[in-house]
Order: sequence, then C-alpha cells, then structure tokens
Amino acid sequence: MIQKGNFLLLDIVELRSWLQKQKITRSIDRLQVHHTASPNYATRQLLNGIAKQDIWKCLEGMRTYHLSQGWSGTGQNITVTESGQIAISLDRDLNKTPAGIAGSNTGAICIEIIGNFDKGGDTMTDNQKQSVIHLYACLAEKLNLSINTDTVVYHAWYTPKTGTRLSDFIPGKSSKTCPGTNFWGDGNSIAAANRNFIPQIKAELDRLRNNIPNATPVPITKPKDDEPMTEAEKLQVATLEKTIQQQADWIKAEKLKANMECPTWAQEAYKYYKDYISDTTGSYDFWRQLVINYRKDNNIKVSK
Repeated sequence: MIQKGNFLLLDIVELRSWLQKQKITRSIDRLQVHHTASPNYATRQLLNGIAKQDIWKCLEGMRTYHLSQGWSGTGQNITVTESGQIAISLDRDLNKTPAGIAGSNTGAICIEIIGNFDKGGDTMTDNQKQSVIHLYACLAEKLNLSINTDTVVYHAWYTPKTGTRLSDFIPGKSSKTCPGTNFWGDGNSIAAANRNFIPQIKAELDRLRNNIPNATPVPITKPKDDEPMTEAEKLQVATLEKTIQQQADWIKAEKLKANMECPTWAQEAYKYYKDYISDTTGSYDFWRQLVINYRKDNNIKVSK
C-alpha cells in the first residue's frame, strides 16, 4: 500500500481489508464499469504485462486532464491498472460523487479499468481481470449490493448528457461504447454481461462471504454432480493452474541460480538507479533494499 500525490495504490491482497475499514456516509446503489480508452496498453507501452510509463505519471495525467475539463478532481473513484494494482483517488474518495456517467452519477462509484477494450484494441491481462472481479465483489460485499445489471452498470447503457438508462448498448444512442465492444472478450451488451462478467463477480462474492481461501482472487466454481463446467468456469480453472505453474517455475529457477533478474515490483526502482547499477541481476535482499532506497529518495509513503 503506497500513497503518493493524489492516489493510494493497493495490491489486490490489500484491498478487502482496506475497504472494510472505510466509513461510507453516502448512499451507493450502483457500480459503474468503464475503460479508460486512453491511456491504454499502447500509450502505456505495455510489454509482457509491464508498463514502461510510471503509474503515478499515468494517474496524475488523467487527473490533470479531468481538471482541464472543469472537474473538481479525478473523475473516477477507483482505477484498476494492467498489473492488477488498484488506485484509490484521494481527491475523489468513496464518499464523493464521481464524474463517470453524465446525468447518472448520484449513488454510484466510478471504476476505470486502464485499457482500450473495443474490438481491435487491448486484450486484458490476467492480473487485471483478477483484480477487476475481486474489486467489484469486495465493493458489493461492503455495500451489501446484489450483483446484477442494475447494480453493476456499463457506461454504454446510458445516453449522453442526460444519463437516461437504455435497454442495452445501442449504437447512435448510447453515450459511448465504454467499457468496450470486446470487453471481457465478449462485448458491452447486457447479454454479454450476464454471460460472463456478472457470474464471475457473483462467484467471487460467494467465495468471500463463505471465507473460502483461494490462491488468487479468480473465482473457482465447482459444477453440480455430473454437470459439465461452463466456458467461464474452464477459464477460471485454467487461469488458476497457470498462476500456480508460474509460481512453481519461479521457485525452481531460483534454486538454480544465486541471483535473480530484476522482479516486477522493483522495476521502478531499477529504472531510477539504472545508471549506477552495472548488472541487472541481484539477490532478493538487493532488490528489496533498492526499493527501500527508492522510496526514501522519492519520499514515497508506504502504509501497512
């Protein structure tokens, strides 16, 4: 958990406990779903799930643009990054009405997912998918919301300016294609939401409420007796298996070498000191100390 500038950056494992401690004083009955469109994976120079652009620069850039539109601060309450980290807008905290869907923001939380998920655009990373599902489930748990297309709403289901709710995404009538015509690999229609997105949030919420441990926040749903798994469930299982295999491969690799390549969590620190580092490998303690020094030199506050 790191606070810098106008944002608080959480790892997915920190979200639920942080959210449970928050005191929400306004009435909230809807969770908006948005993609940023820009910034996106290309503008963030994403490679193998890692963005070259500094995340703080990205967040502050969005805030600066929103201020230029005459808004009082960052439009969204929450942003989900490609790496799966979750940024809370400190200038638009959960008790402040967002600027997400013109005419339909009262009683809503605005969540922006970094990327362009229109057809031909970005393919969402597994980490980002996991965090998105976990985030909506945690918010539903905190706010005691049922999960359906009246409580989890796509921007595409509303008209521009007045924010009138439509029967579905209707080209020419909808405000935008947001969260994308290929969102979740399925589209931005109500039917698409009910096929994949909504069921996965429900499954994760059930897991949370029943205190079922899970190595990753991807919901794993066991089919009923002799009932074949759905495509969504197969995807969930495959994602979990992939994560476990990646962890096993990493452990095996570490046993074979004394030094490790710069890990993802130390990338920003490495870039900051790269002119003074002669090698790109080091021990875990080396990378850890590098991150500590980076945070100290840049006055980055870390919350526990």
